[in-house]
Amino acid sequence: MGLYRTNAIVLRSIKLSETDKLVTFMSEQFGKVKCVARGARKIKSRFAGSLEPMTHVYLIYFGKENQQLFSLNNADIIESFHQLREDFQKLYTGVYLNELVDAMTVEMQEDKQIFQLLLDSLNALQNQSGFETLCRMFEIRLLSVSGHRPELNHCAVCKTAKVNGWVGFSYARRGIVCGHCMKQTGTEIKFTTGTLNYLRKLLTLDINCSGRLKFPKGMDEEIEKITHRLILSHVGRELKSYPFIKNMAAIG
Repeated sequence: MGLYRTNAIVLRSIKLSETDKLVTFMSEQFGKVKCVARGARKIKSRFAGSLEPMTHVYLIYFGKENQQLFSLNNADIIESFHQLREDFQKLYTGVYLNELVDAMTVEMQEDKQIFQLLLDSLNALQNQSGFETLCRMFEIRLLSVSGHRPELNHCAVCKTAKVNGWVGFSYARRGIVCGHCMKQTGTEIKFTTGTLNYLRKLLTLDINCSGRLKFPKGMDEEIEKITHRLILSHVGRELKSYPFIKNMAAIG
């Protein structure tokens, strides 16, 4: 029986019994793991607040190498991200990022890039505004590091890099379509090269600077149609936290 140590972020924590919790982590070394936290629901639990979603912890757990459910030994808080819980819009945005990672990953497949992307995004969320931009950036980068990066540099049909004026986007081909091919094949959405340039920025801009990137009026809806619909095509369903984010953005 092995003992495992790694940095991790709590994705979700649910009731397992009157005294225990089932906790899902995104770990740096071992990917997504599920652990039983025995006694975590007791008033004087040694886990205290370390199992709250979005908490960055140093995790110690044990079990057989290939099993699906492990036993939690310890979870020391590195960063609680408590400020996220003081702002409902930040809270539900953070929950949405967690849900995306949970939905887009499988257990026990190491991916340090996804762990770091989530950690960087929670830090950015805590320290700045611009939640819509951060969501779009997270969606397209999660797709990218998961091996589903949309083609934004060449036409997905003829492979040309020359795109001017209006550009189409094909969800079936998962990439842009030039004006010439768009006439022949048709696309689900079309937009200007200005929108395309913003999509490219989402893949290259420092995530800590996401609050500085402001979409021109109307362009935010175009970009959301692309990144969020691509996410839906992989996940197959709308995540529970997303409607809350949209409603809060509308109220704000």
